Amino acid sequence: MPTTIPAGERTNSESLVDRDSHFDGLYKTQQNLRVEGHAEGEIHCQGTLIVEQGARVKAKVTASNVTVAGELEGEVTCQDIFKITPTGQVEATVTASRLIVQEGGFYNGEFHMTKADGTRVDPPRASPATVEDWRSYLPAVEPQLSDDGELEEPD
Repeated sequence: MPTTIPAGERTNSESLVDRDSHFDGLYKTQQNLRVEGHAEGEIHCQGTLIVEQGARVKAKVTASNVTVAGELEGEVTCQDIFKITPTGQVEATVTASRLIVQEGGFYNGEFHMTKADGTRVDPPRASPATVEDWRSYLPAVEPQLSDDGELEEPD
């Protein structure tokens, strides 16, 4: 199966779950991990996790970078870049400092952004007063009473 990952992201130092393999459990590596087959459980990768086209990963993942060209489901904590290629399909809660979804890639889930130092970026919170502010943009309408004292509907 030809690789779908650019040459700049591939290295000679990587672990491999080949297309004929299925891994279920805890996988730890200090190098890159390329999955061509199926992996389930928990993955701790100090390098880049590469989920090739045709591969399926259902796991709790911790990695420096993640590139998905196949299917990924679960929870992902990524120190830097989380990238979905045009053939990638992701259903996960992802925490990363950068998210790249290439045209055609699919992502469904929550994304939590972190700063380069790994601290989480919390979105600004709207104050309760802000929720009511929209009413200030409406024109003032005085109730109109008919001659017999009934409330008339505005035009």
